[in-house]
Amino acid sequence: KTIRSHTNQSSFSRSYHRSYAMSSKERQRQECVERAKDLKGKRKAIILHGNGTGDMTDGNWYPSVRDELEAAGIPVLLTTYPDSLKARENIWIPFTINELGADEETILIGHSSGSACAMRILENYKVLGVVLVSAYYTDLGDSLERRSGYFNRPFDWDKMKSNAKWIIQFHSKDDHLVPVTEARHVHENLGTEYHEVDDCGHFQQEDMPEILQAIQSKI
Repeated sequence: KTIRSHTNQSSFSRSYHRSYAMSSKERQRQECVERAKDLKGKRKAIILHGNGTGDMTDGNWYPSVRDELEAAGIPVLLTTYPDSLKARENIWIPFTINELGADEETILIGHSSGSACAMRILENYKVLGVVLVSAYYTDLGDSLERRSGYFNRPFDWDKMKSNAKWIIQFHSKDDHLVPVTEARHVHENLGTEYHEVDDCGHFQQEDMPEILQAIQSKI
């Protein structure tokens, strides 16, 4: 009985903490949406994170780039997107446009799945500029990517180019998730300002000061 009680209590505790974590993400997201209302029509950046299940406000280089841009006077909207694992187009694009208020004064910073979302947004909406990190244009033979919706039709490169004043792109030759040939194809078709490095993998490090430097060179 003691062992059984301990097991049940542990299960309850894990369930409780999972529920708390989920509600924390929801509160965080709502706070970000409220801040977006205050930034409507103002210059800002939105970080579109890669897909995953964790707290994206504390993942990879996202918080450090947010802090650097904020210190430089550029407000940043960073939150864990709804449907964060599957990153589906029919959820992410409406959230970016309708809830976070992406507009002609917005800089989109997309990483991995977030770069695919940013590129599809560019087909139909004007923004100030775009930063693509580990971008790709196919589903990479991955079923989750295939179901996201971004890759079920060709990209309209010309429309994308006409809807941003500038597009900057970063990729690493040793990216273990996105082959460099994918990034080079994006670059060739979008005419991006392309930065290719040798040893940054999928850009999952804690810092990426190159983003601030690249943006500051454009505004």
